[in-house]
Amino acid sequence: MTILQSIILGILQGLTEFLPISSSGHLVILPYLLGWDLPADQAFAFDVLVQLGTLAAVIIYFRKEIVDIFKGLGSDIKTKKLGSTPESRIGWFLVLATIPAGIAGLLIKDMVEQAFGNPNATAFFLFGTALLLILAELIGKKERDLSGMKWVDALWIGIFQVLSLFPGLSRSGACMAGGMTRNFERKSAGRFSFLMSIPVMLAAGLLSVLDLFDIPNLGSFLPVLLIGFVVAGVVGYFTISWMLNFVQNHSLFVFAGYCLFLGAAVLAFGFFFPQADATSTTETPAAQELVLPESVSYTPELDWLAPAISTCMDETLDAPLPLLMESAAYQPGELRFTLPISEAGEAFTYQIGTQTLQLSLNPANPLRSVNLSDVSALLQGTFSTWQEFFQHCASCVYSDQGSAAFDAPITFYIYPDGSPYQAAVNQAFGLGRGQMGSALFIPDAETLLTTLQLESGAAGFLPSHWIPVGFTSTSISDLPQDPLQLPILAVFSSQPDGALKELILCVQGTF
Repeated sequence: MTILQSIILGILQGLTEFLPISSSGHLVILPYLLGWDLPADQAFAFDVLVQLGTLAAVIIYFRKEIVDIFKGLGSDIKTKKLGSTPESRIGWFLVLATIPAGIAGLLIKDMVEQAFGNPNATAFFLFGTALLLILAELIGKKERDLSGMKWVDALWIGIFQVLSLFPGLSRSGACMAGGMTRNFERKSAGRFSFLMSIPVMLAAGLLSVLDLFDIPNLGSFLPVLLIGFVVAGVVGYFTISWMLNFVQNHSLFVFAGYCLFLGAAVLAFGFFFPQADATSTTETPAAQELVLPESVSYTPELDWLAPAISTCMDETLDAPLPLLMESAAYQPGELRFTLPISEAGEAFTYQIGTQTLQLSLNPANPLRSVNLSDVSALLQGTFSTWQEFFQHCASCVYSDQGSAAFDAPITFYIYPDGSPYQAAVNQAFGLGRGQMGSALFIPDAETLLTTLQLESGAAGFLPSHWIPVGFTSTSISDLPQDPLQLPILAVFSSQPDGALKELILCVQGTF
């Protein structure tokens, strides 16, 4: 996920969470229309954080009312008298209105999850939102305010909130429609709807935050997600204010018309451009559980991962599949664990971890810190010996004590062309094979490790999983880390589910 995508989706969440047009539906539809293939773990983390952003917005906007409600509830509990103040009555009504959605969420969880990621289903649910808004305007008398609310009103609105569990059925729209069909004025229905969002989003957010810690390398893209969180919160705050002012003198027909238009547009887009729906599948989850690969393979760079793959197959599959090391491109019908260099075609790709390349030296070499330009010079063969380099960069040496590496010739090792490791090094330093001076080829990481241990002047980029305990690597002070962080991918020809999904998650858990 890029920063621009995070900002766009953050704005979308902030707007649509409090307008009666379905935020979840828009977060399904926009990536579908724009062809964004967001990684599943990043999409999940983003959804969690932007919802917490809009939760912060509604709490800040209604902070005075929330404080008064809690004071009223505390007074009721202390005096053992329910509804002793108008504020406490609203508080108890919010609790009552939340119960139906909580129960329904547990009962129809699987049905709701199947609807997410399905743009066509979302389009039809948008039609449902439009229908609710139209009925609310036609049926409701719009003459009551919250001071006259009764328990049956709160329960009725809570039942309407159950509908919003499906993407495309707006939560704020359903709750406002529920209030207006009980003859509440639009602004009162909207205010109660926004207050109702607090316990729902808070409960969902807390549960989802726990799952965030299971996502590997969350910290690497957390800054991008935090931008979406802030944007959603700021936009959401101003959307609440605008919406409450708008409905005071305007009907909800304009939002109903928008939902009808967007739903029709999504269906038309899917009809004329069916190939754009890269996330859809005609198989049901039950059928997907039966789809297993013919074999499980890994590229040579990940041979250290083979024992974990084998163990996970024993734990998750009824019968282990052939485990192969394959250097060729991905072939349909196999589950491949690979680095990005492999071509996956139309396969489903999931990141399960990362492997970082680190500048590594012979343990006797006193070099411990170096900058980007000096590493480029070393790669290009500008210096003949380490003594010559240390004279150029005295601050790069942590000690002026003598070392076997001082007089040793610099021998920089690089990987063969086509290696994902070497592609990452080339990208990081902007150098091609012809620009790397007298650098020597090394076939793989294991050979490089042995060479670094034996040759006092040796240097090269060693993958983190090959660096033994106590083996010191050199930091590069001004090098962005991303080029030297390679995502480890699981690639399969169809969306994994059942035992296959468990296998992938098991291997992911070894990182």
